[in-house]
Amino acid sequence: MRRWLLWIGLIALLALTVVKLALNKRTVIERVYRHDKHAPVHVTVEAVLAGRGGQGPRYGGTIVPVREGRVMAEVPGRVLHVAVREGQQVRKGDLLAQLDGELLRLQQEAALVQVAALEKDLARYRVLTAADAVQGVQLEKTEQALHSARIQLANVTEQLQRTTIRAPFDGEVTQLLVQEGSVVAPSMPVATLSDPRELEVLLHVNEKDVAQFQHGQTVQVTMGDRSTPFTGTVHSIGRRGDVANRFPVRIALSADTRIVAGMSTTVILPNSTTVDQVTIPARALLGSAIEPEVYVVRDSVARRMPIAVATAGDGRMIVQRGLTAGDLVVTSGAVSLHDGARVTYR
Repeated sequence: MRRWLLWIGLIALLALTVVKLALNKRTVIERVYRHDKHAPVHVTVEAVLAGRGGQGPRYGGTIVPVREGRVMAEVPGRVLHVAVREGQQVRKGDLLAQLDGELLRLQQEAALVQVAALEKDLARYRVLTAADAVQGVQLEKTEQALHSARIQLANVTEQLQRTTIRAPFDGEVTQLLVQEGSVVAPSMPVATLSDPRELEVLLHVNEKDVAQFQHGQTVQVTMGDRSTPFTGTVHSIGRRGDVANRFPVRIALSADTRIVAGMSTTVILPNSTTVDQVTIPARALLGSAIEPEVYVVRDSVARRMPIAVATAGDGRMIVQRGLTAGDLVVTSGAVSLHDGARVTYR
């Protein structure tokens, strides 16, 4: 009897467990979110506009000095003294650094002694040659030796002078590359010098856009958060691109204390078109700049469409092909869309 009661209790417990698990599964299934692919997606749209743009394409650039370069050591030596610091203004000819020239001074003294001795020998041989006491060839050899010694003296003297490193032009020391005690070799940079009085904008423009720049062209240049643009003039267009097929374009600026080397800039070309342009916000673009696309909403259905665009500025793009004024393009919520999706919008 007890055995039967035990079996009945186990069966009842098992039945209760199965029922409880089934109820839990039902509850979990009811709580799981199921996406309804037929439900409309809520998006934000904006109408395609038509109008005559007041500005042309924009390009990012950097303010750089017209005159900038590294001052190199021309002779080897140990740095005895650094006469400037970073950020210091210098004039042409000012001392930048002094190298140890003791060995060169000793060579100079030896060359001076040799030249003096040969000059005395030359004077004696001239007297002896005039008296036919020695052969004329001896006089010629002495003259040649004196000439060679003078060249050697001039060479050592020039090297000794180059142990004093001076500024090649007026400017600012933007970087010091040596310190006292450093040992430098020929062609080793000592300092970077730039002239902050003459600045220009340097752009790197791709091969498709470089044709929009012309020598003498007037452009607008904006810097940082300054609302008032500066006026610049294109004075150099590179004819050789880099490995990324970008060409350097340099824009001259008028002197202004507010302009500092290293500032980022935006160069705005004048708008050359005289016809109305169709524009969309840049945030509506999908895909890459090479093959841009947008979602267009018609009859509450989103359709993905390829378009052709160009930069217009102020966060908008000029649509060259694919849209007409009044079309509604999706500007927010496109991540949840697919071609043909039903939408609600505002």
